[in-house]
Amino acid sequence: MIREIINFTNGLLSDIPDIMQWNIQPDKGLHVFIDIDETGNWANQNLQQGIDYDYYDGKNQDIKLWNDCIRYQEATEYITMNKVSKFDKKKKIHSCSPFAVAFNFNFNDKEKSELGIKIFKKSDKPSKEEFKSNNALIRAKRRIVIEERLKDYQSNSLSIYGIKEKDGDLFSNQPFIYGKQIMGFFNNLHKILNAVELIAEYSLLTGKDYLHLYLRTIPIDVQEELHNRYVKQEIFSGEVMSKEHFGSVGFFTAYNQKKPFLRHRTSFLKDGVSQRFSEEDAITLYTFEKLLRRKPQCLPNPLPIMIDGREWNKRVIKLFNESGDTLSFRDLLKQLFAKYNMKSLPNYYLLNLSKTVSGIVINDFDFVPLFRYYLDGDIVVSNVTNSSSLQDKSFEREREISIKTIFDFERVTVREVFNNSLVKIKEDKYVTNYFGEIDSNYVIGGTLMSNLIQKYRKAIYAYIYKSDTNAINASMFDDIMYQSVLSNIKLDTFENKRFEWNNSIKKKINIWFSLYKMFNQNDKRENMVTKINELKNEISRVTKGETDLLSPESFAFGAGQLVSYLMDRSVSTNKTYAMLEPYLQKGKSRLLQDAIAQTVTVYKHDINQIYKGRFEFLASQVLTYGGDIDMKPLLKYFLAGCFSPCIIYEKTKEITNNN
Repeated sequence: MIREIINFTNGLLSDIPDIMQWNIQPDKGLHVFIDIDETGNWANQNLQQGIDYDYYDGKNQDIKLWNDCIRYQEATEYITMNKVSKFDKKKKIHSCSPFAVAFNFNFNDKEKSELGIKIFKKSDKPSKEEFKSNNALIRAKRRIVIEERLKDYQSNSLSIYGIKEKDGDLFSNQPFIYGKQIMGFFNNLHKILNAVELIAEYSLLTGKDYLHLYLRTIPIDVQEELHNRYVKQEIFSGEVMSKEHFGSVGFFTAYNQKKPFLRHRTSFLKDGVSQRFSEEDAITLYTFEKLLRRKPQCLPNPLPIMIDGREWNKRVIKLFNESGDTLSFRDLLKQLFAKYNMKSLPNYYLLNLSKTVSGIVINDFDFVPLFRYYLDGDIVVSNVTNSSSLQDKSFEREREISIKTIFDFERVTVREVFNNSLVKIKEDKYVTNYFGEIDSNYVIGGTLMSNLIQKYRKAIYAYIYKSDTNAINASMFDDIMYQSVLSNIKLDTFENKRFEWNNSIKKKINIWFSLYKMFNQNDKRENMVTKINELKNEISRVTKGETDLLSPESFAFGAGQLVSYLMDRSVSTNKTYAMLEPYLQKGKSRLLQDAIAQTVTVYKHDINQIYKGRFEFLASQVLTYGGDIDMKPLLKYFLAGCFSPCIIYEKTKEITNNN
């Protein structure tokens, strides 16, 4: 798979030569360009904005030195943060060049405590002056720390770049003509920092904002050439096999030489390293990682990498970047399929990443033989429970929902089933959490729902994004739906004469029954929408005394109808759907019958005479139904009975298949 990434990157660099300039921007902060003359004296002490420095606030790109900021930063940046220690072992200075000094103003809490810097908590409400004073202290302390590290940084950077120091002069194999300028740069840094502190924008720097000081006297072409040489020199981790010039790279791998318990002790491989790369491949992987880190993105996430499909890779990347906005994967594929009139997308690797505080993390990297965008025929979510929503102060029956694509399935089904916590849609912002941390305190449905998400989210990701139709089977789908409904039942409240989660539960049951056959690989499951409508008709006849309960499914549905009616009789101050839990916990039909009988005894005085006949017909059938039936496979019918319109309330109108 690494080889596919290398081929993909080389293809992009060849087919889109300017891609390394896409979406590139300097660090947020202050960028200062220093001129040192041939005698080592500082030439541009009167720093002028737009000529000698510019400030980038992270938003406004209309600055005069924009291109210079980018180019000089690129020519002095580190390969990885781990390699920064070769320049500054304490990693306070983040540039990796003798022609620049760069650092931010970020201290961790321990460092702040040691330096006397205040740590404001969320509960604190510091004034603007307190914030301003604390940030000024941060800048002052950071400068002290940086100046303490400059001597080591100077010595190390010159050594790594092959520019040696002797008796105050600089030389390499051939005389380095800019030696005086480099020495002048470091010798004047104290004065330079004093001058930079007088720049108005310096007072805005805090936290992860950067101050970059560039030695502009040395031509940028020379700096870039030497930086490229440095990258080639330091691209490998650990020992390099000198003859072949192959080595281990830090591309999402850990070099375990300092961690003996992680090394392969019994492997025949040299030092237990399973794979080494050529210098060319290592540079390509470094380039790919730079593209991944771009803000805003220039590569989609997840990233499809076509096998033997350079033209398609080019189309995908160009389409992603030409949109103007950062496209989600679903929007990217929607446009791709529409633009090229595609039916499927074959043979590619899908790379899913997360950008964390610690860096880029690979969540998933897998081969997709065939991506299906369109589902096999339109799937309709039927409103079997008569769910309704409030429209202009009145409730209107919700329409059926058509699901045509796999992302319709994600948007409609996954969002609803997982309480807008796995797939979140708010104000047209579409966010998914298939791999990140889940805090049950921020999940609607609490621990039960967060556990359900943790259990099934990777299977759902595989089903949607990798078209793995075996990732979710019928039993998994039933468990997801039941536990999802149960999370709402446990969470329910009763306000303004309404159950808070009534409509959400009804929507979930609609999804459950409408998609009941979708995950059945053997195609032996019945059509639940038809089945529920048949049960409604049957129970309607039962409440009129025209027939008996004909099946266990009829018994479970009828029991749900009966419990729904009895719950309406409750005058409890804590009247919620949590009252259903004792019934759902009954493993056998006789136990459920006993529980219903006890509830009938409690509320028999409150049974309305208008509905008494219907109630008595149904109650007698449910409470006398024979056999000791296992209720677990019938719970879906019981829930359908609870959340479908209660037939007991009907007077003369017959149930129809459209209800």
